[in-house]
Amino acid sequence: MDRSFCLAERYRAQQARADRAGSHPDIVEFERRFTARFRKLGVPMFAHCFVRGMVEQDSLFAAGLSKAHGGQSPHNYGLAVDIVHGTKAWDLTRKQWELVGHVGHEVARQLGVNVEWGGDWKFYDPAHWEIANWRDIGTSWYEPLRTPEGRV
Repeated sequence: MDRSFCLAERYRAQQARADRAGSHPDIVEFERRFTARFRKLGVPMFAHCFVRGMVEQDSLFAAGLSKAHGGQSPHNYGLAVDIVHGTKAWDLTRKQWELVGHVGHEVARQLGVNVEWGGDWKFYDPAHWEIANWRDIGTSWYEPLRTPEGRV
């Protein structure tokens, strides 16, 4: 908890940091309600990343920070969000991340949005949330935002 930080200008700036353009409305609404729920609890959470280009995705894969190449991540299609703490970023304890996961699952249930949490995976990625059936949705809804070469 850091109620004073939730009122600070730096936290307000964090809320606008991630570019939501091209993100699926369900993942945007999930993030909005998720961060609002934590703000009410005095915990400053914010969206670090929604949409990620293919080159950036390949760079994260090369650095061992992702299991997905460009085109294989829901971030490449606006179907995921990474949400982190406002002052601790990813540096939360496992128990703190479990609380984050619990609240996120509760928010998703209330919204009726089927999401998967990276904290439930073998490749532990507790900041990551994605639309559960993102591969089924794939590029169909995202197509107008892609270049002719299929790259973002």
